[in-house]
Amino acid sequence: MFFKNKHVITSLIVAPILALISYFAVDYYVSEVPHLAKQGQDYKMLVKPNCRWESGYCDLVNNDLKIKITSNNQVYGNNKILLSSTIALQGVEFKLVESGVSSTLMKMNALNSDNKTWESHVLNIESLDYLQFVVSANQSIFYTQVPAVFVYKEKAF
Repeated sequence: MFFKNKHVITSLIVAPILALISYFAVDYYVSEVPHLAKQGQDYKMLVKPNCRWESGYCDLVNNDLKIKITSNNQVYGNNKILLSSTIALQGVEFKLVESGVSSTLMKMNALNSDNKTWESHVLNIESLDYLQFVVSANQSIFYTQVPAVFVYKEKAF
């Protein structure tokens, strides 16, 4: 009896269509449009989900700039941070934040002449620490903060 009413049948057909239209309309009007980095500007990098768990590496993205950060030994303590990029970088600096206390700004060293691979000196990194990165590329500054939990590579059994 309930499904014989023409108003109920019409609403069962129209409601999902209106829901889909509103979903895509809101996404179209609210979403941020990606644009090229302008020289001299500061941009925040997108931190990928693998940075939030013991994956052994961390991916950062901003348009065509993609950075992969890993550790030399993938255990906590006495780590060298290794950074590789898809484009040549002009410089990489970072801070280690331990228990809310920030260290001084440290520079990473380029490992080769193309400036796509960088390395830090030895650090004592623990799972509750954070790393703050400032990367210079194409006369623009890119920055982010990531939890240091990714430094450790969880063993698969």
